[in-house]
Amino acid sequence: MNVHEWPLTAFTILAQMSVGAFITLGLVTVFARSKHSAKIIDRIAKPALYAIGPIMVLALIASLFHLGNVFKAPNALRNIATSWLAREILFGAGFAVLGFAFALMQWFQWFNATIRQVIAIITALWGLVFIWVMAHVYLLPTVPAWNHWTTPASFYLSAGLTGSLAIAVAFAAWPVVSNKWPALDHALSGRGSTSAPRKSSTKAKSSANTADVETQALTNSVLKWIGILSVLLLAFQLAVTVFAQMRPAGPNPPVEVFSPTWFIVRVILLVLGAGLMGIYLTLSSQENALLKKTRSLLSLTVTSFILVTISEVIARFMFYAEMNPVGI
Repeated sequence: MNVHEWPLTAFTILAQMSVGAFITLGLVTVFARSKHSAKIIDRIAKPALYAIGPIMVLALIASLFHLGNVFKAPNALRNIATSWLAREILFGAGFAVLGFAFALMQWFQWFNATIRQVIAIITALWGLVFIWVMAHVYLLPTVPAWNHWTTPASFYLSAGLTGSLAIAVAFAAWPVVSNKWPALDHALSGRGSTSAPRKSSTKAKSSANTADVETQALTNSVLKWIGILSVLLLAFQLAVTVFAQMRPAGPNPPVEVFSPTWFIVRVILLVLGAGLMGIYLTLSSQENALLKKTRSLLSLTVTSFILVTISEVIARFMFYAEMNPVGI
């Protein structure tokens, strides 16, 4: 693997993950309103939202290392009207700014819910366009291996898989975090200070227990649907992978040749990672004892997320290695 491709690999995967996570979280909050109160949704949705920002920041930092001299980064914004690379940087920075603004609105409860929802929709749409722009950086007529519909398709599927599994990890981590660090749970979810006077401890405990049960029910429901989504996206990703491999090779050899073993490892990790969420579906339908242990549930989602992410890293290195320029 060419170490010079690490910055691009990190940038594309992390950026797509942040977009996918933001959209997944938005869909969760929209569909959960029919069964759960806004207070319960915010209790675990807000911490997940605040985790998306650092991922995007890491993506932008990784992209700087590909420039050689980070002080020349502003030069990359030239020729936005004609350069897909300049547009990629513009839309990436724009998504980070919009996401940060929305997170601040949620934290401080600025404006009303309708305005915040509009900002969230704009941010999600901006993120989708960002991935489209990112894909067009590689849709070059002079590079036949990249200039194919499988490039944007794989980018969007990567965003869906890694982003949804990232949210699954955040939701599965909530019971562990709230039990171990209750003050952090209160601070992140915006439910006030834990030092408030206890006028009715019995009633307060009963209310807290009810909230915990409802929050756990929401968590299980979200993980179930993310499991279904990951299995569906897995099928599409495998189909796109097969189509990409079936493309005729260009007249020139690629810059680097990967052995078939890497392709097999990538597919196995992808199937195992997304399939683990399918295991969760089976266990949850049978009310297996494993799912009653929050740490086991967290381990399951974290393992699934790691395997899929490693699979995407391998796929991205193979993607860059396929570059076979013609006409130059």
